[in-house]
Amino acid sequence: MTLELKTANTVFQSHGWLSSYPESVRSKVLACGRPRKFSAFDTLYRLGDTSDGIYGIIDGRVTVSIPSDAGTIYDCYVGRPGFWVGDLALFSKATRLVSLSAATDVSSWFLPQSRLHELVRVEPELISMFYALSHRNMATSMRIMANLAIPDNTRRLAAWLLFSNDGLPKSGNWIEVSQEQIGMQNAMSLPTIRRLLKRLENNGLIELGYGRVRVTNHDKLLAFSRS
Repeated sequence: MTLELKTANTVFQSHGWLSSYPESVRSKVLACGRPRKFSAFDTLYRLGDTSDGIYGIIDGRVTVSIPSDAGTIYDCYVGRPGFWVGDLALFSKATRLVSLSAATDVSSWFLPQSRLHELVRVEPELISMFYALSHRNMATSMRIMANLAIPDNTRRLAAWLLFSNDGLPKSGNWIEVSQEQIGMQNAMSLPTIRRLLKRLENNGLIELGYGRVRVTNHDKLLAFSRS
């Protein structure tokens, strides 16, 4: 096993899609892949591209973006280590529905479509894993849409913070994100985001840092978001 594969296995066995499968299965899937690195702001793939495989994030952060009917681009999600993406068009001739770019320097594990096709041809029972990945990512997408529909700005922000906290390897870790990015993902202006974040911090629910935020009282923030 190469050093890159050992590193990938360490990350993917601890959290994310592959962590729910035994080592014997995880090793078969990872053996199909290879490491790929990207610099900050590089594009991994674009909306409309032909699918050629899926990416698992080992280190760094990626941004998932979708277009609006108004012609703007909405950065809807930030993927962190353990996140897998690219599954929707995997076993079809469909094109990519989102764009994926590197928010920081990124180390990833790329599973080529051709290798995965061969894997499920030999072991067809493994195809259920990829349906499970699509189900997982669809659940995330639906949660994003539901949170955006919350009419109250403060509670919408609280829901976003809880959602982002749930995506961390450990609850209560820092969420690396700028206040401008928080505003974009919640359809709010920067002044509004600054004011609401300060209110939540003053209430002891979060802690603010430079380019980051963390949830300090999950239960109270959850109760507030549902009040």
